[in-house]
Amino acid sequence: TSLPVARTHATAGPAALLLSAAHRMACLSLATFVFWLLVLQNAGVVLLMRYTRATRGESDYVPQVVVLTIEVAKLAVCAAVLCVGEGFGPVCTGFLRQSAQSAVPALLYLLQNNIIFFAISRIDAPTFQVLYQSKIALTALLSVLMLGRRLSARQWLALLL
Repeated sequence: TSLPVARTHATAGPAALLLSAAHRMACLSLATFVFWLLVLQNAGVVLLMRYTRATRGESDYVPQVVVLTIEVAKLAVCAAVLCVGEGFGPVCTGFLRQSAQSAVPALLYLLQNNIIFFAISRIDAPTFQVLYQSKIALTALLSVLMLGRRLSARQWLALLL
């Protein structure tokens, strides 16, 4: 089957333009929804981590087990999605090769998640969130200093906001 060819605005009729505008609005609405969902998720994770680490008693748990469980669950979900999308045979060889290539970053991420649990147990949630988000500005600064990248005035302004 052939794919439909997209029509330009000059050749599109009024119905196609309306459909195109409706599609753009739907995508914008979806993007806005996903944005707020991610904001809620990021704030919720920090608050829940802080709450569960601050309360003592029956809810005590070992943070390393939580981090390892999360990583194993993500691995299982990724493998399942790949198997469904690509088929089992080609996925195994490609998945193993890619897993080996990303082992060092994955281990660093595992270490980072353990440090996050350590930090959230010792400082309040707003302070943690500000410090945790400062990694973006630090990454930009280091990319300028170490890699010689140039950031525009707009990018610096975005970092400050």
